[in-house]
Amino acid sequence: MTRKTAIPFLAVVCLCSVLLAQEPVSVTGVTVDKLLESVRVTVACSGNPNVSSFMSDDPPALVVDIMGATSKLKQSRIESAYYPVTAVTVEPSEAAVGLRVTIGLRDPVEHKVTVENGLVVVGLGTRPFFPAPVPANNDPFAGRRLTLYVKDADLTDIIRMIASQFNLNILATQDVKSVVTVRLNDVPLRMGLEALLKAGLCNMVEDKAGIIVVKPEKKQMFGETRMRVFELDYAEASDVVKIMPKMLSSSGNVEVGYRRVADGGGSNRTNLLVVNDIPEALDRVAEFLNEYDRPVPQIMIEAKFVETTVSATDVFGIEWKLSAVAKAGAPNVGSDDAFPLIVPNGILPGLGNVVLGRIDYSGFSAALDILQSRGNSRVLANPSTLTLDNHTAKISMGTDVPVREISTDPKTGLVLATWRTRSVPIALEVTPHVTSDGQVNMKVKPSVEAITGWVGSADDQRPIVARREAEAQIIVGDGEVAVIGGLVRDEETRTIGKIPLLGDIPILGNLFRKTTINHTKNDLIIFIIPHIVPAEVGSSQRPGKYFVD
Repeated sequence: MTRKTAIPFLAVVCLCSVLLAQEPVSVTGVTVDKLLESVRVTVACSGNPNVSSFMSDDPPALVVDIMGATSKLKQSRIESAYYPVTAVTVEPSEAAVGLRVTIGLRDPVEHKVTVENGLVVVGLGTRPFFPAPVPANNDPFAGRRLTLYVKDADLTDIIRMIASQFNLNILATQDVKSVVTVRLNDVPLRMGLEALLKAGLCNMVEDKAGIIVVKPEKKQMFGETRMRVFELDYAEASDVVKIMPKMLSSSGNVEVGYRRVADGGGSNRTNLLVVNDIPEALDRVAEFLNEYDRPVPQIMIEAKFVETTVSATDVFGIEWKLSAVAKAGAPNVGSDDAFPLIVPNGILPGLGNVVLGRIDYSGFSAALDILQSRGNSRVLANPSTLTLDNHTAKISMGTDVPVREISTDPKTGLVLATWRTRSVPIALEVTPHVTSDGQVNMKVKPSVEAITGWVGSADDQRPIVARREAEAQIIVGDGEVAVIGGLVRDEETRTIGKIPLLGDIPILGNLFRKTTINHTKNDLIIFIIPHIVPAEVGSSQRPGKYFVD
């Protein structure tokens, strides 16, 4: 075959293929068969049909529309003796511009429609099925379901068929010209219609009168967007707005709102989101907020600052092994006797032999009993506070000491004496975080200051302040005890014993008095106990809070 003859031949073949493809489907037969526990209605077609089906309530019937089909049946009604089918009728359909197959039912039953190899097969159950009544409302989609099998069908033809089947008021703009292939089996009508339009790169806009306009997605239309105000219970709107653009469409926007009576309240919390976007995007925002805006866990922090002259080793009656230094991360709670982490000198600047660890509550109680039995320990402070997850709690208590300051006026030369207060506190700063497995990750910063002496003249004494502080991050369980020890302070005490009068004689008095110097080590041990306070309201108890009917 030459090139001159091959080209016309191929053109004829293509034209014939197109004509064959456009040949309308014909219904050649309808049968009703009884199976073991179901009844099957089979509609035979000459080709692969485009089908849509829905249930009719009064009278009960399953309606199957076949687009662009013609009938080659000798009779339009086929009687049935098998429950629940009464008869099958085949008649022209204005909705599908083809045929409508109506399967009459004695009672509503469960059903399934499939299309394969030119056969439309309807499986029907034999037990009556009465769906729950749909509350009366103005939603034309409420309680309705759609089954749709189409291949290379025009979108406007499918929309016209669905509008006629469900008595919907639908308008399609002239630039809706998509060809789609869809397979939907018994899905909610609204969900199925939205999926169908999305496949054709279109969407729908509903007005208050119930009229639905179908248009291309990229075409903007007045009234397409909606405004919705979301009131947040727990999250900050200023934080949420940073991730909102990923959920909005190209025509959407979001603003942060404030609800204040006056500036005197002192509250700067933002809890309102004003979102303007298409309904699909608003639903995405509502779904996200329903999961994101959850109650923030609260943590009760209890701390004990205990000062003792007994070393941390003696307190627990065991030898804390230096092998624990080699462990990575936080120590293992309760699994080893050598639970603490001993940090030698030089590793943490300014801190020497700091001991970090955690114990259970029984070990904590035993430790306090031992401390109390020694008689040379005292509780400096026992503060408690309640804070939110990832929020820093600060506790400070102490003494304000007046300190005199001397200054000279450069102009007059007068010496001025002023007083200021110098705080000597016991402070604790904790930032807790509740992990997904119920552990508490805490960043703790305890600090203890104490006056150890005074310097200066009798009328201008200044305090000598010893400070002990640490900063650590540790993970403990709910109710477990975090321990920070090894904050040792050396004290020197001088005691002078003398014979009255004789001990006060210059030079010779040294023979009649004795100075005793005592060196003691005061060890500060800090116990921190977190308790997770359960949230009263969970997101699962308020489903659909951000959704509207």
